[in-house]
Amino acid sequence: MDNLKGKLISRRKVIKIGAIASTALALGIFPGRIVKADASSDAPKNPKQLGFKYDQEKCIGCRVCQAACKDANEWEEGTEWRHVLTGKSGNFLSISCNHCDKPACATVCPVKAYTKRDEDGIVIQDREKCVGCKYCMYACPYHAPQFSYDTGRISKCHFCFERQENGEKPACVHRCPTGALTYGELTTIQKSKGAVSQLEGLPNPELTKPSLIIIPKA
Repeated sequence: MDNLKGKLISRRKVIKIGAIASTALALGIFPGRIVKADASSDAPKNPKQLGFKYDQEKCIGCRVCQAACKDANEWEEGTEWRHVLTGKSGNFLSISCNHCDKPACATVCPVKAYTKRDEDGIVIQDREKCVGCKYCMYACPYHAPQFSYDTGRISKCHFCFERQENGEKPACVHRCPTGALTYGELTTIQKSKGAVSQLEGLPNPELTKPSLIIIPKA
């Protein structure tokens, strides 16, 4: 009984922290000032971990990446796997599931619908296991898990792992017209010039260690 109580308290704590951290992201608040400048210090546990690299300077806010994801993955009604946010300074941010090193979604899921692949660190969600409790949705500081009232279940970005296995790029990366959105092994893209892991107003990366690198706009 004590072990069960401890797990419930831990789950509630993760959900609370995630919900608080999500507020700024939901509002699209991300001025250009860098908070954490050394992305290379966040080496993932898995050296083959894949991650997204987003160049804010190149992004024109066209939302083609968002449309490409929707077309390729046939989003369920009411869900958006990738968002393009506009900050107070007029800068854009394209963001989806960050396939975190410490995924909060997997920590709180009561039916173990989430798994993290050994071969590339991609976080996969099994929609057939999902019971629609929304724990993962509240726990994720990046609003990645999406709930559909039509189906009563959660879905999210899976990094187009099937496309990658067929030698193709993720749909969002493939369709980006300016090259603002790319991807690669995290240990490699972390070495990109000017790479940061956080901008002011975004959740603290120490919460989940997201596999996301940002090149902020000057």
